[in-house]
Amino acid sequence: MRYGPGSACSSDCNSAPVIAAAIDVGTNTTRLLVARVESGQIAALRTDRVMTALGTGVEQTGRITNAGLDLAEQTITTMVDDARALGAERIAIACTAVGRDATNTAELLARIATATGIAAHVLSGQREAELTFAGLVATGASDPLVAADLGGGSLEVMGGIAGRLAWATSLPLGVRKLTERYGITDPPAAEHREEITAFVVGAIAPIAASHAAHAILVTGGSATALAHVTGTTHLDAAALARAAELLSEHCADELAEPTGLEPARLRMCFAGVAVLDGLRRAFGLEALDVSTAGLREGLILETVR
Repeated sequence: MRYGPGSACSSDCNSAPVIAAAIDVGTNTTRLLVARVESGQIAALRTDRVMTALGTGVEQTGRITNAGLDLAEQTITTMVDDARALGAERIAIACTAVGRDATNTAELLARIATATGIAAHVLSGQREAELTFAGLVATGASDPLVAADLGGGSLEVMGGIAGRLAWATSLPLGVRKLTERYGITDPPAAEHREEITAFVVGAIAPIAASHAAHAILVTGGSATALAHVTGTTHLDAAALARAAELLSEHCADELAEPTGLEPARLRMCFAGVAVLDGLRRAFGLEALDVSTAGLREGLILETVR
């Protein structure tokens, strides 16, 4: 994937070509992007993602499990090796909501540093929004831009104009957090959808009252998964209802083969429907548009400055 001129770095990005990598360590998924950055353009060389499920049980226990730490260390080490093999000169590793929520995040960071020689860091909700916004702008998002990043542990809602972030809010509305909090089953009970959606609308309504939006661009694993399930990146009420119905009628294992998605991802999608529909309703929009870009691109831009 290549992102065009005028849509990427500001003037302080290096003009000489640089290969850089970003690893986003999320509540559900750990993602890699290796890219060549030159004259304000980002050309992806490799992307990868692994469902590391670091946030499993954090809502109840406050801790990342030992199995989660082991898998994360193994996954990140492999991704760093892959990035270096592609010539990455700079590699950024950032933890999002799971790093903010877990009480044993220091152990995760220490294990990453020992295994890779790279100091990972935890992003605040504000910083996560800033980098996601920058990544979306870099991929040619509309201006002015209102966007949302739906992860496993949090939802960032943000807006800005002329490529600059003007406001951002981070809410504890991640899909894993809600799945565990509401005890969503597999397959989920259809009647729970409206209850969760109403909760999300109530949480987002104060933001929508302060910041109008004519459109919202959403990113994150659950948003892209739902775009895949529905066959459209334009998620309106009908598309979200179709996804909810499909998820309610079949367990995740049954849907894995026809959708091409991991069962672990599909189990989070019902909460994803509720969050995205709540976001849409709170802002009074007919639909939300989905982007595959975001935080990793923002991290890449930051590393080459």
